[in-house]
Amino acid sequence: MKKRILNIDSKIFEIPRFRLITGILIGLFYSFAFYSFLYLIREVFRILSVTEDYDLWILTDKEVYFYNLFFAFISVIISQSVCFAFWFDRPRKFFEKRHYRKTTIVNDQRVLNWYFLSWFSKLAIVFGIMFGLAFHGGFYVFSFYPDYNYIFILIIIVLFLQTWNTIGLTFKRKSLKWMLLTGVIISIIAFGLSRINLIDYKAINHNYLVKNIHNNYRLELPETNSYERLFRRSLIENIYVVKSKSQNENEPFIIVENKKIDLYELKDKIMDWQSMRSEYEIPHMVYQLHIDKTVKMGFVNQLKNELAKSGVTRIAYAVVPINPEYDIRYYKDFSFQTWLPNWYSDWFNPKEIYDDINRTQNIIEIKQGTSGKCFINDKTVENDKIKQILKHLITNDLDYIIKFHVNDSVEFSDYFRVISYSREVINELRNEYSKETYSEQFDWLDYEKEKEVKRKYPLRIFELTTDFKKMINEE
Repeated sequence: MKKRILNIDSKIFEIPRFRLITGILIGLFYSFAFYSFLYLIREVFRILSVTEDYDLWILTDKEVYFYNLFFAFISVIISQSVCFAFWFDRPRKFFEKRHYRKTTIVNDQRVLNWYFLSWFSKLAIVFGIMFGLAFHGGFYVFSFYPDYNYIFILIIIVLFLQTWNTIGLTFKRKSLKWMLLTGVIISIIAFGLSRINLIDYKAINHNYLVKNIHNNYRLELPETNSYERLFRRSLIENIYVVKSKSQNENEPFIIVENKKIDLYELKDKIMDWQSMRSEYEIPHMVYQLHIDKTVKMGFVNQLKNELAKSGVTRIAYAVVPINPEYDIRYYKDFSFQTWLPNWYSDWFNPKEIYDDINRTQNIIEIKQGTSGKCFINDKTVENDKIKQILKHLITNDLDYIIKFHVNDSVEFSDYFRVISYSREVINELRNEYSKETYSEQFDWLDYEKEKEVKRKYPLRIFELTTDFKKMINEE
């Protein structure tokens, strides 16, 4: 500028060497400080995303580097703007002529910084609220990288060009070489800055994932199209039946509140949970069972028997939809709700109930072989034909009941397939009847109409377990 290479009144743009070096140092310090702040905010968002199951917003190494690079570019570009404002913002001498273009450059840099920071912070707050509160588990569904990485690239380009807006109008084409030079310098500094990881994000991941059920144990949930979501989380208690990831260990075990317990300890745990609720809430509590689908039904029936002894009636199997679109941990609120009969109450008479069941006209008897092969009324049925056969048998005689002989030797997935298909068939019949009679889907009916449809197609599935058969024989 001292050599007037821009052919403009360059004296007003002359920058003393000391001020030039000081501005550069301020810019470097500011870029590092702002990069550190953005990096810290990202890690805070990740920590706030931790759920009660110790799920965490995990970023891959590529994602971490991409966001670091974006933060670095933003920090360095804003630091450049701070340098411009520092270099050109000097008090006027007495009787010195005001140069409005110089004042405009300073004002542009200040306005750009504050407007961008205001917009960026508001966007981050909205994203944080949606991400952590309204959009529970959103990190399994939505990610900016790599699908929307172009947005970040455009933000960097626009922000960089905006810092040169008034300078470009002042010096026109002669400012392009300065813009190109600073662009190269900014890129070098940004790439170097992005390599700095101020926090060990892998250590944060490890500290939470070491307590995560899915990360530490084998837990593959059954799939179904018949499910509902549990929303009253304060009344839900989770019980996990998992297996070790080691190939040498195949025995299932129970995890409650991240601790391994035995079956006989479950009753005490249920009493602890109930002691923290009011008498009104206890009957509405739901015990959600997260059961690995390879667990044998003998163990599952023992678990259900212990729950029944503790007075538990409402349970729900944790499930995932068929062909899930997202990570299975996103569907942790999806459940298949059912009831446990109160076998151990004084008024419950197993023999009378069993005799009453056998008086039903249309008894649909389902049995399973050790391999999971299904038999309906003593006829072998392929798995993909179960729904079709059940629907045909139910519509033949509406005075029906599905009597399901539970085989302790089959896997939980085979058992669940039968009860899931049975419920799907009944829901389909209810929906067809509702559309035919009321011209509405079953889910949209009012209480009275819904009750009438349920009366026509009741959910009658009776499970004959080994324990129940023993109770009958004892009587």
